[in-house]
Amino acid sequence: MGLFGRRKSDEERVEDAMRTAERIGQGRGLTGGLTRLVIGAENAGKIRDAVEATRTGQAAMAGPAVVPAGSDLRTATVVAISDTGQTVNGNPIVILELGLEGRSVTLRTMVSRLQVPRAGGTVHVMRNPADGALLYGGLAS
Repeated sequence: MGLFGRRKSDEERVEDAMRTAERIGQGRGLTGGLTRLVIGAENAGKIRDAVEATRTGQAAMAGPAVVPAGSDLRTATVVAISDTGQTVNGNPIVILELGLEGRSVTLRTMVSRLQVPRAGGTVHVMRNPADGALLYGGLAS
């Protein structure tokens, strides 16, 4: 028990930090507005992109067994992969060029440093039911 009540678990603290980072990246609230004013809209956009990549990576780390309800898991072929030079907790953020159902799709996402996709390999992708965005779902076995 913490000094002023129940102590938060590590997962709760991470989720609180992610929500705060999302508000800052979107420029919402006092902290988000002040941050956008100080660092500029372009850098706030970079924060937003990093948070989105982190969320996608968290979903990928959970594995394809944890598919959100209403989303359909599909398999895509990796055409090319490039490194952005950014990492989150040691895991690289990459740009994946995928072949999905006869069309080319580009996806910026975090991947596990232990399971980096390779050109010619296959990966799982899914649509986020909330906004329709394409999410990386991990390596296809």
